[in-house]
Amino acid sequence: MEKSLSGKYRELQKIFSYHQKVAVAFSGGVDSSFLLHAACVILGPESAHAFHARSELLSSVETERVERIIQERGCCFHPIEITPFRWPEFVANGSDRCYHCKKKIYQTFLADPFFAKGAVLFDGTNHDDLGQDRPGLMAVSELKVQTPLADLGFTKEEIRLLSREFSLSTWDAYASSCLATRIAKGEPVTREKILLVSRCEALLRKQGFMGVRVRLSGESATVVVLQKDLSEIQNKNVFSSIKNVFLSMGLCKVVIDQQGRFDPAG
Repeated sequence: MEKSLSGKYRELQKIFSYHQKVAVAFSGGVDSSFLLHAACVILGPESAHAFHARSELLSSVETERVERIIQERGCCFHPIEITPFRWPEFVANGSDRCYHCKKKIYQTFLADPFFAKGAVLFDGTNHDDLGQDRPGLMAVSELKVQTPLADLGFTKEEIRLLSREFSLSTWDAYASSCLATRIAKGEPVTREKILLVSRCEALLRKQGFMGVRVRLSGESATVVVLQKDLSEIQNKNVFSSIKNVFLSMGLCKVVIDQQGRFDPAG
């Protein structure tokens, strides 16, 4: 028999209660924010340590969200600067890029002087993630990082439901990923490409398109907006204006993804 959602949450509380201090790999997304909230509630903010990887791979929106959530939780915050452009396996952008990146980041967390001796690192992987192509999960397993949300069967929808019930600001946040995911596989990840993606997405957000992604392949860009915003960006005048700015940044071709992204707020 499947456990009720409240039953799963009680099990999560029990897992945290076995520890005096815990470390949470914190990205600021829906899952890690929910996990950090639970840790703070059970152990108290002073015993919950949030480790966060800072780099140019995160958009300004995500960085601001991380800082806001940490202020809300009042927990111990450990922002760690990472240097992914110095990692050959990351720059090569092969199918195993996420594996190498995740492993480097978590190894850095575990080796940090502020990582309490004997503490356990918790990761926000949920049950839905297990059925997807996520090379980073192998690194999580190799380093023996704990994934209680996945282990207890929490789905993304359930995490959003409880996050809303607990009045967490991330309950309806768009699924996020680092800016390197916008670069076509096999094409080297460079600082210049990441900066270009960041500028393009910032421009779109300024025009009201939230949850947007700009994917690069060579000198071509594919704009992916929320499904509800498709008709607006397809307006000839709107897209023409955006396209002209993108072309002025050095791109040669700009197209719209006709499927759009799912809106988690429904």
